[in-house]
Amino acid sequence: MKKKNKHAKEEQIEKVNKHFVKTPKKPSHVFALILILLGAGALIFGANNNRSQIGNGSSVVGLILVLVGFLIFISKWSTYKSLYKKAEPKYSDAEMDRLLKEGKEHVISNARERLDIDIEDTRSALIIDGPENNTVMGYGEDKMLRFRLHNILVLFLTDHNIASYHCTLDLGCSEILQDKTKEFPYKDITNLETETTNDVFYYSDKKKLNVEGIKKFSIHTSGGNASSVNYIFSDDTTDKDGKKLPPSDIEKTMNAIRKKLREYNDRPPLR
Repeated sequence: MKKKNKHAKEEQIEKVNKHFVKTPKKPSHVFALILILLGAGALIFGANNNRSQIGNGSSVVGLILVLVGFLIFISKWSTYKSLYKKAEPKYSDAEMDRLLKEGKEHVISNARERLDIDIEDTRSALIIDGPENNTVMGYGEDKMLRFRLHNILVLFLTDHNIASYHCTLDLGCSEILQDKTKEFPYKDITNLETETTNDVFYYSDKKKLNVEGIKKFSIHTSGGNASSVNYIFSDDTTDKDGKKLPPSDIEKTMNAIRKKLREYNDRPPLR
C-alpha cells in the first residue's frame, strides 16, 4: 500500500469521518420569504399613505416583518452551512468500499510476511471481518452498514496448524493500528465458538446505533489459547427499512476449518 503524504492522509481521515455524518437537507425558506413579502407590501402601503396614522403603523409593521424574515432566513442558512461543513465533502459508498478492498489486500500481504506464508498460499486465506469495539458506524446512501475500524482475523490452513493474523484496520488512515499472530496446532484445537456480543458501537455523533447480528467467533485450544474476532451475521441481512448488513464469510470459514480438522483427525496413523 502506497504511503500518503501528510496532507493526503489528513484529507482521507476527514472524508472517512464525514462519511458517517448525515448530510443535512437544504432548509425551506418559504416562511421567511412570506414574512419578507408581507413586510415589503406593508412598507409600500405605508409609503403611499405616509400622512395617515394607518400608513405610519403599516410602515413600522412592514419593517418588523422584513427584519424578522431576514433573521429567520440568515439563521436557517447559517445553521445549514455549519452542519453541511461537518458532513461534506465525504467519501462515497463506492470510495469506502475501495478503501476496504485495498485495506484487506494490505492486511493479507502483512499477514503473509508476519507468518512467513508463501504467496501461493495467500490465495486460500480465510478472512473474518467485523467492527472493532466502539468504532464509528453508519449506513451509506445504499443503506449498507459500514464502519471505520475493522476487526480482522486472517486464517491460513496449513498441513499441521491454523496460522492466524489478527489486526485492527483503520480506514481513516488506511493503516493497521495493532496486530498479533498465533498458531493453533490441529491436535490442540478443542472447539470453535460463536456467541452474541454485547460490545457497544457508536455513530460519530455519539448516538448509539442498535445493530442486530453482532457476534464473536473464537478458536479454543486445550492449553487455553484462544483467538476471537467480531463479525456481523444475520439470516435476513435486509430489514424492513431496506438497511443492509455487510456480507460475512463466517460460514465458509467455519466449514473450511471443520473440514480440515476432520481430514487431520482421519489421517492414517504414522508408522
